[in-house]
Parts: sequence; structure tokens; C-alpha cells
Amino acid sequence: MSKKRGSRNRRTPAGADWPRCSCGCQAVLRPAGEVCGGAKPGTMAYVCPRYPECDSYVLARSDTQKPMGTLAWPELRRLRRAAHVSFNRLYESGLMTKREAYRWLSGIVQAPMAYAHIGYLGEYYCRVVIEESEKLLARNTPKEPKSSQTEGRERYASTYRRGTKAG
Repeated sequence: MSKKRGSRNRRTPAGADWPRCSCGCQAVLRPAGEVCGGAKPGTMAYVCPRYPECDSYVLARSDTQKPMGTLAWPELRRLRRAAHVSFNRLYESGLMTKREAYRWLSGIVQAPMAYAHIGYLGEYYCRVVIEESEKLLARNTPKEPKSSQTEGRERYASTYRRGTKAG
């Protein structure tokens, strides 16, 4: 009896490779609408079985049902969203291509490109990505020329201090 090699449609045995929560429990697959608002109908999520006491979950890919990262508690989910916003601006602004941005992310988080995804990051690296993205954008964003109205306000402010003319 020969085994088929490379079969992509083979189902993983129940529980094997399913994510675990930081509390140690093995996650369960549930409709995402039960745990997070705004989820599209049919979207699934890996959820800690202790939910809602342990409010950790991660969405599953709609085509493969594989997790899009590791289970995250509320603060980590907030940081991942913020990291995504900052990171996405790198390529949405035209500063670099999406591939270049992921290569940059790979260097920042010191991981191979295959693992350089915000869904796998913890709190520390989310903060690093936010900070480094903002620095890179600030260094590479052209400054807008000041309007004459802004220059006038600045001149007035530098001339007068606390109601008295600075001399």
C-alpha cells in the first residue's frame, strides 16, 4: 500500500497542531461571531475552552481553518491591531513594497520571513514594530511646507511670552 505524497486535502487528526492558550488549555474551534464582534458570517476562531473567563482567541483562515497566529488576550489583540496599522503604512505609503515590508519585519523580529507575521508576535515585539515603523515613516515622510498663517502664529508666539513682549 503506497502513501500519497503532498496531499493538501488531508485532514489533520483532531487536536494535533491545534493552538494552545497561554493558560495551557487546548483551543477549540468555534464560530468567530460568538467571541468577537464584526466577524464575517462563516468565520471561525480558535478559542480557549475557558472563554469568557480566559478571553483568548485567534481567527482561523477561511480556506484552511488554520490559525492566523497564536491565541491572544485582549491587550495583545489591541497591540497586534496597532502594530498592523503602523506596519501596513510602510507599504501603503509607497515607502516600500509589501514584500520589502515583510523582509523589514523579519529583520526587526529576528525571524525567518515564513514566521514574520504580526499574528505570531507577543506584546514586546508588537511594541517594537509600532515604534520602529513610526520612526521609519517619520524619517522618510517629507515635511509639509508651513503656511504663511502658521509662520505668523509662530512669530507671534516667539515675540510675546506670557503677555509681555520679549525684548
